[in-house]
Amino acid sequence: MNTKVFLCYHTADLADINTARFVHTVCFHLNKHRFETYFYPTDPARVGYDGDQGVWAVAVGRPLTEADYLVIFTAEAPGEAQSAEIAEWVNNSKGKRLAIHISLSNEARSRTEWNLQLKRNDSVKFHDTVCGFPHTEDGAAECAKIIIEHTGVKWFDDGLPIGYPFDYEKDIVEAYVSPDAKRDEALKHAAQGCPWKWPTLRLPDRLPDSTVSEPNEIPEDESGNFKEPDEQIVVDTRTARREQVAALTLLEAGPRKTLHYTLGAGNSLTVGILVSGGIAPGINAVIDGIVTRHELYRAKKTKKPYALTINGYKRGFGGLEQNAKADPLTTLGVAGWAELGGSKLGTSRADHLLPQTDPVKAAEREDALDDDVIGKLKGDKVNILYVIGGDGSMRAAHAIHKRASGIAVVGIPKTMDNDILWVWQSFGFMSAVERAREAVLNLHTEVESNPRLGIVQLFGSDSGFVASHAAYSAVCDLVLIPEEPWSIDEIWARMKELLVTRWTNQQLPYGLIVMAETALPQDARQHINSSVVNLSGREKEAVDEFLKYDGRVLGQTPDALRSAGLKMVSRLLEERINTVLAAEYGPFWKDFRVVTNEPRHLIRSIRPSVSDVIFAERLGALAVDNAMAGYTDFMVSQWLTEFVLVPLPLVVLGRKRVYTKGIFWKSVRAKTGQFPRPVPVAQAAGGGE
Repeated sequence: MNTKVFLCYHTADLADINTARFVHTVCFHLNKHRFETYFYPTDPARVGYDGDQGVWAVAVGRPLTEADYLVIFTAEAPGEAQSAEIAEWVNNSKGKRLAIHISLSNEARSRTEWNLQLKRNDSVKFHDTVCGFPHTEDGAAECAKIIIEHTGVKWFDDGLPIGYPFDYEKDIVEAYVSPDAKRDEALKHAAQGCPWKWPTLRLPDRLPDSTVSEPNEIPEDESGNFKEPDEQIVVDTRTARREQVAALTLLEAGPRKTLHYTLGAGNSLTVGILVSGGIAPGINAVIDGIVTRHELYRAKKTKKPYALTINGYKRGFGGLEQNAKADPLTTLGVAGWAELGGSKLGTSRADHLLPQTDPVKAAEREDALDDDVIGKLKGDKVNILYVIGGDGSMRAAHAIHKRASGIAVVGIPKTMDNDILWVWQSFGFMSAVERAREAVLNLHTEVESNPRLGIVQLFGSDSGFVASHAAYSAVCDLVLIPEEPWSIDEIWARMKELLVTRWTNQQLPYGLIVMAETALPQDARQHINSSVVNLSGREKEAVDEFLKYDGRVLGQTPDALRSAGLKMVSRLLEERINTVLAAEYGPFWKDFRVVTNEPRHLIRSIRPSVSDVIFAERLGALAVDNAMAGYTDFMVSQWLTEFVLVPLPLVVLGRKRVYTKGIFWKSVRAKTGQFPRPVPVAQAAGGGE
């Protein structure tokens, strides 16, 4: 059972937005450390205190009396409701362990009646006033650390927010345009762990003594024009937003006039490269770009040359954790890699390195990150680490940066799902769409020729980019994506209408559905125990876990979840076709089949296209240019028309999803004919539950 903490505050003290952010951010850190925190502004079921004891008891009485810890925030004297909360907790504090007073001012106001009351109570361990925290992100973290350590819990800061606060870049832009004018949104984001201000990349004012600072010896006619720190790219180019977003910029990627990098013992530079997650066409081209560019920097280093070691870590984070020996990479060794599919270094999933809600798994994750992953990197004396991976890999990269000082960490986005924020279009994505389109067209030929209902399940662990693009470029009757789930009744209504229309018009009766792998029906819970669907125990557990997180996948998609969703849609549709249509339109439908196809692995294993190779090579080279210039904790990407460095604190703010209110998705729906949505059969017949 999680330890329960009650945050006690006076509403008037939080009138200043920075003070309010301070308390909300303290709440975030407590939640990140798996405390069960009651904080009135973040309680979705809160009831306002109006002096009525019955209302107050419903709103805060129960969580207050159940709380193990009481954290009291005051600026001046406590307010009426706050005094009532303190008194209630003291009077029911049997078995409670700790009360902590945090002064929101710089003075310790400890001689108050409730303060003395806490001190006199033998059942309460009272930690006296702590004050002097600046009302900033760092101040809130420092305050939270003191609270957490007083409870006996180990402090662990990985720099990651809770869940996925955002799924669309324009929403992030809006959040940072004028946060003071959008107080509620700003406080909500602070409670999720979002940075208070727009993250930027800057070199520290004073570089460590171990840093080499020197002119770039690669001439511009070989490397390209040097970029200056003031060459920034505005993230939103709409003229109507020009003034509001002027300060929201990304540093333009490119070679730099001055280099800042750290050498290890023996005047050596050690580089690490790893691939995490699933494969995608273009991975090997990124590796080639990194190795080739680093070799160029070393070769041009005529003044005080250094030894270069490039470690290729096999099987990604899994190889690091198991202390696997790295492969030395050289330009000669990676020759010819760029045109190959897959990953020559191998890859693996490392979802256990993502934040965990279970306390035991969380402790294991923290030990694995600090002791195994970072321990291996430091043991190998790695100066720069390049992480090629998807959303989860970028999160792991940012966590490594937060936990491992002295190692420059660079992310290169790789995702077949195209679901990483601040990536205009990931390498391999259009190749995947092209191959997915072929699969859709081929199955269309099959089901049209030998009348059946076909279902193609494509990539999309948390988004429907591949499915929607493939459907828009091919021909199908319905595309299902996780961003806009349909119920089984709605799917059935759509497909019944099409099958019957084609049958009654003397056409071959067939249908084709394209679905992303996590596009489970929105009423999936109703069908978990259906004898028609016949899910296994593991599949039921996967669906239950999926629904517990509001239909979101953290990390990779479990195979059991994929198969469960496909079974639900295919088997329920087949059962209704064989019974309902057979009863209404004759025996032809009694044996009508629903066939499924899952070409995911065939899609992502293809060789990269020319554009993939060129794009991936450029990402690798630009990653090196900016790592050698002293930048860290960034992802190299293309945003709009330019290559940029995106701070990882911006990348980890969420996971990109199809914007269902946008023109593209509306066009997809119009193309497939699924717009507007049909009336479910039960409703059309006047029935239903």
